[in-house]
Amino acid sequence: MEKGSKRSWFVPLLLIATKGAKLAKFFKLAKPMVTIVTMSISAIAYAFWQGPWFALGLIAMLFIHEMGHVAAMRMRGYEASAPVFIPFIGAVIAAPRIQSRDDEAFIGLGGPVLGGLAAGLVFLVWYFTDDKTSNSAMVLFMVSYIGTFLNVFNLVPMRPLDGGRVTQAIGSWFKYVGAVVLALISLMWREPVIMYIWLLVLPELTMIPLKLRAVISVLVWVSMTALMWLGYSSQPFWIDVMDIVLGGAFMAALVFQAYDNTDYQAEDDERAELTKAEKISWFVRYLLLTIALGSLMWYQILHLPKM
Repeated sequence: MEKGSKRSWFVPLLLIATKGAKLAKFFKLAKPMVTIVTMSISAIAYAFWQGPWFALGLIAMLFIHEMGHVAAMRMRGYEASAPVFIPFIGAVIAAPRIQSRDDEAFIGLGGPVLGGLAAGLVFLVWYFTDDKTSNSAMVLFMVSYIGTFLNVFNLVPMRPLDGGRVTQAIGSWFKYVGAVVLALISLMWREPVIMYIWLLVLPELTMIPLKLRAVISVLVWVSMTALMWLGYSSQPFWIDVMDIVLGGAFMAALVFQAYDNTDYQAEDDERAELTKAEKISWFVRYLLLTIALGSLMWYQILHLPKM
C-alpha cells in the first residue's frame, strides 16, 4: 500500500479516537445494531428452512420472549442488554448477577409469560380465521405452535432454562425433577438434537462428580454427532452441523472445567432462602403457567397438519 494511502486511513481513525463523545455515541448505537444484525442473520437462516413469513413470525416470537426477560429485569432494577440472536438456538441477553432468589424467579418467568401470551394471541388470530387451511393461516398456526413449544420447553425446571431459574426459588433439588422430565422428553422425542440440550444442562447435575460429567458430555457429543452423521436426524444437514459445533463448545467448556478442577455450578448459593409462603407462591405461578401453555400446545398438536 502506498504511503499516501496509509495516511488517508490514519487521519479519520485518529479523529474518531480523539472524539470521545462521538465514540460513546457509536457504542450506544452498536448495541441495538448487534440485535438487528443477529436478528437478520437468524431470519435468513429460518427463511431457508421454512420460508420468509414463518421466519419473521419465529423471530418475533423469540424477540418477545427475550423482551419479557428484559422488562422483568428492569422492573426489578437491573440493567439488561439487547437480545443477541443465534440461529436455531434462540436468543440470549447478558445480565448482571441477580441478587435474590425472588428476583431470579421473577425474571425467569418474564420470558415464558410474555412469549406464551404472544403465541396465544397468534393462535387466536388463526382460530378466528375463516379459511384455517390457507397458506397464510397455516403460517400463523405454525408460528403459534413453535412459539408455544419453545416457551413450554423453556419451563423444564433445569438451568439455564427459564424453568430452572423459577424453581430455584423453591429449592435446588428441583433440578433433579427437571432431569427426569428431560429424560422422559428424550424418550418420547427420539431425536439426536435432544442430546444438545443435555450438553447444555449437564453442568447443573452437580450430584454427579465434575470429571464424570465431563466424560458423559464427551460421550453425549460423540453420540449426537454419530447419529446425525448416520442420518437419524430429521433436521436439514446444515442445522445438524451447527448443533454439532455449538454442542462441541459446551462439551469443551465442561471438559476444561474438569481439567482445571473448577466446578462453577457447585459453588454455594449464599442468597437468602425464601419463606415457605413465597416458595408455595412461586410454585403455584410456575405450575399454572406450565399447565396453561402445555394445554395450548396439546390442542395445537391435535390440529397439526398431516404430513
